[in-house]
Amino acid sequence: MNKKNVMPMLGAVMYSETEEVRRLARQGIGLEERDPANQATPMITASDTDQWPVVEILIDHGADIWAHDRFGITTAQRTFKSRILRGSDEDKARLRVIEKLKARGYPFPPPAPEQVLALDKAGQWPPQEAAR
Repeated sequence: MNKKNVMPMLGAVMYSETEEVRRLARQGIGLEERDPANQATPMITASDTDQWPVVEILIDHGADIWAHDRFGITTAQRTFKSRILRGSDEDKARLRVIEKLKARGYPFPPPAPEQVLALDKAGQWPPQEAAR
């Protein structure tokens, strides 16, 4: 079976199909799919591969900004580890992502993966004061 058909949004992100991501997002399809290998969402996968315009699309269509993978990795953490060329259009999208996350109450600098896992285990992730 074709994994892309089973998890269409993750497939679109993995194949860098921005217009397909946009189409699926408009329909609310697959925003919270989870990669069975690491539990990454499409937004975490897109941020891990520096697809910042895709991350922006996903945020704008309601993807969970608080999601983390099984290692505690979040999209917000990836904004700091991005290898994208500073000043490029992709980098401008990365900066917009940071502003959108901050506007929703995401703490910056973002907590480390170990902190996210500990907070989640304690029932304190996302933070109570955060806009959902």
